[in-house]
Amino acid sequence: MPLSIDIAGTERRSQCELRSLNITSTIMSNASQAQMTVHVPDRSWHPKAANVVIIATSSDGYTHFGGTISEVEEEMSGQTGLRYHVSMHDYTDLFDRVMVTTNYLTSGPTTSLAVDEIVAHITQNYTTGFSTGDIQTGLGTAAQQRYDYVYPSDAIRGLANQFQALFWIDSTKGIHFQSAGVDPAPISAIDLDSYTTSANWSDFRLREAASNIKNRIVLQGYKTKSTVSFQNIFTGNGTQQFFPLGYEASGVSTGDIQVTLNSATLTPMVDNVDGSPSTTAGSTSQIFICYVNLGARTDFAPTSTETLTLTYTYMQDSGFQSDDPAAQTEMAAREGGDGVHMYMINDPSLTNFQANDNLAIAQGQALTARYGKPLLQGEFDSFTQGWERGQYLTVSSTNRMGGFTKTMFVYQIDKKMINHPGTTGTPTWKYHVTVGESALPL
Repeated sequence: MPLSIDIAGTERRSQCELRSLNITSTIMSNASQAQMTVHVPDRSWHPKAANVVIIATSSDGYTHFGGTISEVEEEMSGQTGLRYHVSMHDYTDLFDRVMVTTNYLTSGPTTSLAVDEIVAHITQNYTTGFSTGDIQTGLGTAAQQRYDYVYPSDAIRGLANQFQALFWIDSTKGIHFQSAGVDPAPISAIDLDSYTTSANWSDFRLREAASNIKNRIVLQGYKTKSTVSFQNIFTGNGTQQFFPLGYEASGVSTGDIQVTLNSATLTPMVDNVDGSPSTTAGSTSQIFICYVNLGARTDFAPTSTETLTLTYTYMQDSGFQSDDPAAQTEMAAREGGDGVHMYMINDPSLTNFQANDNLAIAQGQALTARYGKPLLQGEFDSFTQGWERGQYLTVSSTNRMGGFTKTMFVYQIDKKMINHPGTTGTPTWKYHVTVGESALPL
């Protein structure tokens, strides 16, 4: 069968209204969505929310959509039949069934802080049935990070922002994490001045907007590791096992904290995120650092002759300003003045357990790259097969928008079936393609 629509493990193409099928894949929200109408004249079954849906063609072995039903709306169809308007979302809900609770520090669960290893580790340890073959290697080293009950997609999306990378889940449960400009579009170049009937694109519309300019970003609300150490000294009393520090220790590695009991060195360990101050665990040679309770606990009570000393770097409030001088110069030339357009973000997720602001820097650079000045965007229709989000192509013109030649990136694909020649033919798809000159449509 050239086209199959599998709902909850059963082929249902004959009951689907094919002209109602629309599939949207976008890099802007890292998601794919689809809608269609299903007819059940005999009321023998009905699509249910959370059912898995797979839409594929056997003629080319391509899966056009894979995901779960997010919403079902039922109405009568004639006197006895039922009609269902089905909304579907990609596999993100299945990807996010288990939350991430781990620390990617210098002594974390991966062999290094390479970002591809962290993305793969999250996928392999907190999700089931998703593949990691499309995770690009060599993108760099990630900032140290702690995840206390964070959805896997949110954790990976934060890493994508840090590295100005693209992230999405494809229709076969493949995890894509890659830099922009990796995948070429099926049409490598479009010359807007040389349209012919064989160009395989039509109705190219351009737009440029200046309604949301941000080229000076002020980032606040997050914390970074201090560059100096703080020291707490406690004298035991034979009963106390929890010791309030007043600050959040930055970590438990040797470079972050040193703990002694008189002259003996204790080994710092990460406390369970749900542990209470009275919880006992470990041995007399260990001390547990409580990030939530801002303290430390032991499995024993130091006596009045014992002195507990903790010397550690701590998490402190931080802030950063990110400017794009080139964008500000461009805006000054267009509107006068200094061209500065400010925007403030209060984002605790930018907390970095290293002594720098690189998460905030990456976020600021990504925002100014996307919103620093008016950017050219466009949309067009195409019957060429193979369009996917994240691809790139060259678009040029000598007279439109004053003349330009730009590399543009595919932001979104809206895909609609316009012809299906029955059970033996291959369907025809029409693509509505949205492109823009920024590689990072946030």
